[in-house]
Amino acid sequence: MSDIPQPPPPEPVHGTYEKVGPWPRFGARIIDGLILLIPNLVITGIFGGGGLFSSGFGLGVIIGGLVATAFTMAYSTWFESDRGQTPGKMLLGLRVIGSAGGNPTVEEAFRRNAFLLPSVVPVLGSVVVFVMEVVIGVQISSDPHGRGLHDNFAGGTMVTRSA
Repeated sequence: MSDIPQPPPPEPVHGTYEKVGPWPRFGARIIDGLILLIPNLVITGIFGGGGLFSSGFGLGVIIGGLVATAFTMAYSTWFESDRGQTPGKMLLGLRVIGSAGGNPTVEEAFRRNAFLLPSVVPVLGSVVVFVMEVVIGVQISSDPHGRGLHDNFAGGTMVTRSA
């Protein structure tokens, strides 16, 4: 992967950016996951756990997974594009910077969180997302700008300490 040209870091809006390693970023993902846990349990319960479309491991589980994944993507995309940080990042003092130097655009925020999309598939999707998180963490650790695969896929976003 080192042969792939890396975009330069965005121009700082105020001062310089502090590279943030994978562990604080992973901590923010855990906090956001805990925040999303209750609404996603309700969503999957309505559709797949004795709710509207429940029929064992069938249509209800698939619809519940689709709705819960869409909710998670909307949460991450909106918070990052509108505020530059999800609640988890806010609590840990982190901020996402878009390729132009401010908050990411909606497209950048969506693309940077697209690795979560496989979670729509029950069980196997969670394994794929976990593997992606490990790959992203390794890349963040070795990248000179602290970017993961998802940051590069989004056009060069990065995570820094919030001011």
